[in-house]
Amino acid sequence: MSRRVLQGVLSSARLWGKGRQNAVGLVAVPSQRLTSSLTAPLSCTFITSHAWHNSHPTPAPSPTHHNAAGIRTADAGKEMLEITFADGNSSFFPYCWLRDNCQCPQCFDSDALCRKLTLEDWQHNDCPRSVQVEEGGRHVEVQWVSGHRSCYEAQWLQQHAFTPSARDSQRSFLAIKKELWSTEMELPRMDYNGVMHGDKELLDFLVTLEKKGVVVLTDAPREPEAVLTIINSIGYVKPTHYGTNYPIRSKASASSLAYTDQRLGMHNDLPYFQYVPGIIFLHCITQFEGKGGENDLADGFHVADYLKQFHPTEYRILTDTPVYFWDKGVAQVKQETTEYHKIVNIPIIVEDRLSGDVVRVNNSQLRNSYLDLPPEQVTPWYAALRLFNQTVDQQSIRNKLNSGEMLVMDNTRLMHGRTGYDSALGERHMNQAYLDWDGALSRRRVLQEKLGVTLE
Repeated sequence: MSRRVLQGVLSSARLWGKGRQNAVGLVAVPSQRLTSSLTAPLSCTFITSHAWHNSHPTPAPSPTHHNAAGIRTADAGKEMLEITFADGNSSFFPYCWLRDNCQCPQCFDSDALCRKLTLEDWQHNDCPRSVQVEEGGRHVEVQWVSGHRSCYEAQWLQQHAFTPSARDSQRSFLAIKKELWSTEMELPRMDYNGVMHGDKELLDFLVTLEKKGVVVLTDAPREPEAVLTIINSIGYVKPTHYGTNYPIRSKASASSLAYTDQRLGMHNDLPYFQYVPGIIFLHCITQFEGKGGENDLADGFHVADYLKQFHPTEYRILTDTPVYFWDKGVAQVKQETTEYHKIVNIPIIVEDRLSGDVVRVNNSQLRNSYLDLPPEQVTPWYAALRLFNQTVDQQSIRNKLNSGEMLVMDNTRLMHGRTGYDSALGERHMNQAYLDWDGALSRRRVLQEKLGVTLE
C-alpha cells in the first residue's frame, strides 16, 4: 500500500471505530460505524446459500447468534487482507482475489451464479482505502481506492479461505479420494430399490462407486428398462453407436466379441472415444447356468500404482507412449450417419498433468496395428504392456452375477473381462448402458448439500 493511501487510512480512523496501527496497516475490529454523506455504506447483497459458493452447506445462523462464524479482526496489509475469525483461525485474502470475487449486485449475478465483472473492469493493483468489520463481525466491508465498495460475509470467507483445511475441504467436494484395492476386495452390494427411492441410499451408492470404482446392485427388475430407470435418476444416458440401452447376447456373425460366447480379455469399454463413457451399468437379465460367464474385475489405478512403485521404467513407458485405439463399423441405432470410424491416440496410463495422479487407464484388444514409434521402441513397449496385463490378471477378482443383479463400474479405472461359456447349453442375456461421470458427480454434490453431509 502506498504512503499516500496509508495516510488516507490513518486520517479516516474515526470511520473504523476502534483500531490499532501495525507495521503494515490497520486492524479493523467490530464497532458502531459513524455515518455521513461521505461514509454511509452502500447496500450489500450476500450470496450464502447456493451450491456454487457453498461447497459444504452450513445451517443459517440464528438471528441471536450472528458471531457463530464471525470475524474478530480484519488486518489490511500491503497486498492482502488478514481475517481472524471468531474461532481463532485466520486466513490471508489477496486483494486481487477479493476484488474479483465481490458479491455486490453490480459485480455478481445471484440468479445466474456468475460474475458480471470481467478482469478488464477493475485494476489489478486496486487496494483498500478502508476496511470495516460490520454487524458484530458478521461481515467485513472494503472501500476500494477505485471508489467501489464490497461486502464479504464471514461464513463465505471461511468457506473460501486459503488455509490448508479449507482447500482440502474443497478438493474433497470436487472429487472423493479413491480407495485402491486388490484380490482382497469384497464387492460392495446395495439394494437396487433402496438406491432408487432413498436420497441417503443413492448418496451412499455414488460415494462408494467414486471411492472403489465398482458396486453391485441387487434385486433389480429383470426388465431391460431397469438400467435406464436408475441412470435417469442420476443424470443422462450417454448414447453410443451401440444405442442407449442395448442387449448383450451371443449371436452369429457378431460385430463385437462381446456378442459371442468367447472369453473376453481385461479391458475398458470404448477407449477409442475422445470422451469415454465414465460409468458402465451392466444388468444381468438372465445368467448362464452352466460353467463360465463370470466377470473378472481389476482396479487399474492399483495396478498403475504398483508398477510406479516396483517397475518405474515400464510405468513411464506406458504413461509416455500414446497408442491408437480404434473401432470401425455400422451403428446399431438409426442416426443420420450409420457408419462410424473412431480413433483415439492415448497412453495406456494417463496422469494428471499437475498432480501426477493416475486419472485414467486404457486397455483393450481394440488396439490399432499402427504404432507411431521408432522401431527400436516397439519391443520395450510390448514388454511394458505385457507386464501391465500380467499384473492386471494377478490382481483381479472374479464374480458371477445372479439374474436381477447389476454391475456398475468406473470405466476410466476398472478393467473387466468375461470367462467363456457354451451358448449352445443355455442363454446369457445382459443389458448395458452408460452414464458420464459429470452427471454422477453432480448428483453426489447435490445430495451432499441437501442432506448436509461432509465427506473426507
